[in-house]
Amino acid sequence: MKYYSHKYKQLDLGLFRSSLSELDKSNRWVVLGDTLPWTELEKEYNSRLQNDTKGAGNKPARMIIGAMMIKHRLNLSDVETIEMIRENPYMQYMCGLSEFTDKPIFDPSLFVTIRKRITEEDINKMSVLMLKKQMQLQEEKRKREEDDARKNGEEPPAPKPENPMAGSYTDKQGREHKGVLKIDATCADAEMRYPVDVDIIHDGCRKVSDYIAKVCDTFKLPMPFTYYKRARQAYLHLIKKAKKKGKMVNETISLLLKYLYKDILTALDLIGSDRNYLKCLLPHEKRTLAAICKMYHQQKDMRRSKTHTCADRILSIFQPHVRAIVRGKAKARTEFGAKIGASIVCGYTFIDHHSWNAYNESQDLQLQIRLYKERFGHLPSTILADKIYLNSANLKILQELEIQTYCKPLGRPPKTPPSEEQRSRMAKASGERNEIECSFGTGKRIYRANNIRAKLPNTALCWTGMCYFVKNMMRFLRELCLVLNEIWRVFTSLLTKRGVCDYPRHLAAR
Repeated sequence: MKYYSHKYKQLDLGLFRSSLSELDKSNRWVVLGDTLPWTELEKEYNSRLQNDTKGAGNKPARMIIGAMMIKHRLNLSDVETIEMIRENPYMQYMCGLSEFTDKPIFDPSLFVTIRKRITEEDINKMSVLMLKKQMQLQEEKRKREEDDARKNGEEPPAPKPENPMAGSYTDKQGREHKGVLKIDATCADAEMRYPVDVDIIHDGCRKVSDYIAKVCDTFKLPMPFTYYKRARQAYLHLIKKAKKKGKMVNETISLLLKYLYKDILTALDLIGSDRNYLKCLLPHEKRTLAAICKMYHQQKDMRRSKTHTCADRILSIFQPHVRAIVRGKAKARTEFGAKIGASIVCGYTFIDHHSWNAYNESQDLQLQIRLYKERFGHLPSTILADKIYLNSANLKILQELEIQTYCKPLGRPPKTPPSEEQRSRMAKASGERNEIECSFGTGKRIYRANNIRAKLPNTALCWTGMCYFVKNMMRFLRELCLVLNEIWRVFTSLLTKRGVCDYPRHLAAR
């Protein structure tokens, strides 16, 4: 028999019930907890709260924002996020706790309230705060290097070559221009199954029957006759066919609409007989019932007019706000979700426009220029965008604002071919504009911005914004690590030169 050493004994859980001040400072959650501008973030978050009213009081802003960061960084559900924080002391440190606790920091249902509370504007303001904090750290690093060089009698390090597109200047009307603004649009897909008329109508029949049964069970009423069993049989008879002919599909849809109509009448008669019967339905059930009624009328009108399109067509009775957005991409010609107009400044992504209806993204140019000026106090010197943004109207706006652009405009090519220098600038601008395409890919692939699981329009907006906010947060962490590594490199090199320590030169140069 094999015996193990005493060092492998079971750990005592009482050892973890101590202060979190002795944690590893190099951990990513500890670094974020120590460096993020929590004071400014908390001030921005608390500006919308009413803390002077009666009640249990609000949770600390650091706890709320930290939990949202962990959720979207690790792609966890609401319940899994609370469990992960409960088990991990490093996450508790970032959330602002002073001592380890094995109790949930708050109920997972609070996430829904948080998503209703945080707006797109709040998320963008928090991203601006992180960007300004990063610029401040970089400026302090530059001044520290200059001071060290001056003390040692050396020349200060040469500044990094500035991007010529981001150069600052003042136009003829005295407006200041600085920085590069990169803009584009994409689609944030909602989590829903592919919309098929037969499936949508069948879901409506099922939910109406469930709501009738719920009202009858709550108030001890006799269950009226419903047509869901017949609708189910007709639905299964169709979907089990290997080849579904158009005539069979049309006949099934007509039959399901007939059954749905009768069940809707039964539900409305039942609810209309007493106002109290409607109170037993939850808010989302009431919204679903209203969406089912609207969906029935849409399907009936499309059958009558022999078409497959209508205004504000409902694609899911559980998310009636979702619309079909035709993007013409190779992967999916049609996407189902929200169309977002985004911009990138210094690697940070901002959601400027969020719409559930399809729109022409060229309309966002003037809005994004205005938002850029509100965030940073000046106009951009250069705008990099797809050619759909550079139509004649937008080119006129850029000319009036004296903003440069080197991207290919919309329309026919000019009669005179561009010079070699212009071609070089256009090629470089096209390469730099690809950063926003990479940002969309990172947000969808890593932070699941293409799988929005929030069911309400405002909560889905917060979900999308938090995906890109966490992406900005990780960029802030990377830039911070680079700054700290540079400070450590300069410090060790100075000590080595002065002979204070025998630190290896090859490690000091890292």
